[in-house]
Amino acid sequence: MSRKKSSTIKAVLFDLDGVLYVGDHLIPGAPQSVQHMLDLNLPVAGLTNTTTQPISAIAEKLAGFSVPISKSDIYTPAALAVQTIGEHNARLYVRDSLMEDFQGIRIDNDNPDFIVMGDLGDDGYTPDLLREIFNAVMDGANILALHKNRFWQKPDGLHLDIGPFVAAIEYATGKDAIILGKPSQEFFHGVCASLHVKPEETLMIGDDIQSDIGGSQQAGLKTALVQTGKFRADFVKATGIKADLVLPSVADLPDALKLIN
Repeated sequence: MSRKKSSTIKAVLFDLDGVLYVGDHLIPGAPQSVQHMLDLNLPVAGLTNTTTQPISAIAEKLAGFSVPISKSDIYTPAALAVQTIGEHNARLYVRDSLMEDFQGIRIDNDNPDFIVMGDLGDDGYTPDLLREIFNAVMDGANILALHKNRFWQKPDGLHLDIGPFVAAIEYATGKDAIILGKPSQEFFHGVCASLHVKPEETLMIGDDIQSDIGGSQQAGLKTALVQTGKFRADFVKATGIKADLVLPSVADLPDALKLIN
């Protein structure tokens, strides 16, 4: 465990997959660590870039693990996408299971104002689909990327995430995507505002050195990197990003919090 500098923490944000669980396996000590934050009267929230499940399913999963984070305290990029689309229309590239989080938006598959790119699974973004998205963007559609993660951790190892496909569309069209999830500064600031805390008073716990740690640092938050999930020491070192705390796992958070509080 290492420390960087001290601060006063008034809220704690947890990345979910890789921090509290990996796939269907709970990380030992995760429920107790979250409960300890609540016992200290610190607001907690769960932040995730997942675009494979709606908020209701994520809340059910956390409840099954006895992790005390309620549905109202789970933040995903889908909600921000709906807000961004507003009265415009969109074509959605998301899993059917996520459609419940997009209820109420106008769908237009022929002349969309926005293209929403989410996780379609390992075989989702085929060359034909990428060409379809490319043509829509060239015709004037804006790209909404639910996130731009490079890779993610599954029980059988690392897998490509949607970031490489978003980057391919950006490169081919010359248009930048609007990134809605981590590491978007607006995403982190929106969560802090919902919890009524300042970014500098907020601690983000994550396993992704770029999206979780780098992104939240750019937004002004304090950070703790856990060595679980997608953590890879060589990759972390290559980024040059340094968290305020480095923890073997989230189970070490209660003791480590004393170093920065």
